[in-house]
Amino acid sequence: MDQSKKLNNRLLKNIFFFTITATMAVVLFALPRIFIPFGIAYILSLMVRPLVNVFYSSNIQKKTFAVLLTVLFIFAFIYPVVSGVSSIGEEAHKLEFYLPRAESYLRQQYLEFKDMVFQRLNYEIKMNPVDELVRIGQEYTQSLFVYLPKLLGSLLEWGLIIPLFLIFILKDGRKLRFSYIKIIPNHMVEKTYYFFHQFNTKFGDYIFAKFVEAAIVGTVITTGLLIIEFPFALLLGLFAAITNILPYIGPLLGFVPALIVGLVDQSPALGQMTLLYLIANIIDLALVFPILVSKIVNLHPLVVVVSVILGSQVAGIVGMIVSIPLAAFLKLFFVEIYNELYANPTLK
Repeated sequence: MDQSKKLNNRLLKNIFFFTITATMAVVLFALPRIFIPFGIAYILSLMVRPLVNVFYSSNIQKKTFAVLLTVLFIFAFIYPVVSGVSSIGEEAHKLEFYLPRAESYLRQQYLEFKDMVFQRLNYEIKMNPVDELVRIGQEYTQSLFVYLPKLLGSLLEWGLIIPLFLIFILKDGRKLRFSYIKIIPNHMVEKTYYFFHQFNTKFGDYIFAKFVEAAIVGTVITTGLLIIEFPFALLLGLFAAITNILPYIGPLLGFVPALIVGLVDQSPALGQMTLLYLIANIIDLALVFPILVSKIVNLHPLVVVVSVILGSQVAGIVGMIVSIPLAAFLKLFFVEIYNELYANPTLK
């Protein structure tokens, strides 16, 4: 009788745990206006975890610590961006007048290439990729202006909600985590807590490392472009930093706009610019990536490539960014299950 009661109690605990977990997941994923800012705030909380540990080791109260840390983050990361908006805005305004020149240059180069093919091979190219590129660019520009008010509204909304979520997570995150652990069935507590801790550690460290890596690459490229007086140095450096977050294809994507600008302008610094991008990426691959990123994920290069491809297919750019830490976590998860099943003599 007692044994039956224990089994029923264990079954009820399992049902309650999985019901709560599934409900939380459905609520978050079904409400993107909550899920996206909450996810961003959660990632930010993981990124500032080292500072969290410093504050927790001091005598500062949790509420004060959360507010101070949030304010510190806002001023440390947002203020430089805001202060540089005017300079970037000026370059963006110049870019508006620069685009017709780029279109004219591409058309001229295409016509010369078409004539060369006809003269040497006696073959006339019918297709016109420049017109297609211009059409796609115009469509994206029109879409940008259509969705820009909505995007700005979302950014303003996130700007108000994300700090609130961040303060909430920093202040009460541990309390909520331990409350959640209490409803986990006893036989799952240790493993669940271990996996949760490992996921937070790997995901937070990876995202932080990628942002530091992007900041280093962007700073090197921006500084170099300013020194050689290359056009649109701030915009190109910012674009290189953002695209560098993407594994493998990011550095190439970051280089393409600079190459186009150099060719259209017939800049004498084109060779210096190319060398600068090459040096920045060598520094990234030889020093920054091995020190900051590779030790965190500890994955075979083939697994990394497959993970990035799958991530891009499932969730686009965001999937490419988060695919590697998720793959590292899944590797840990399956290794632990394997060890539990085959290395534990009690289960054989």
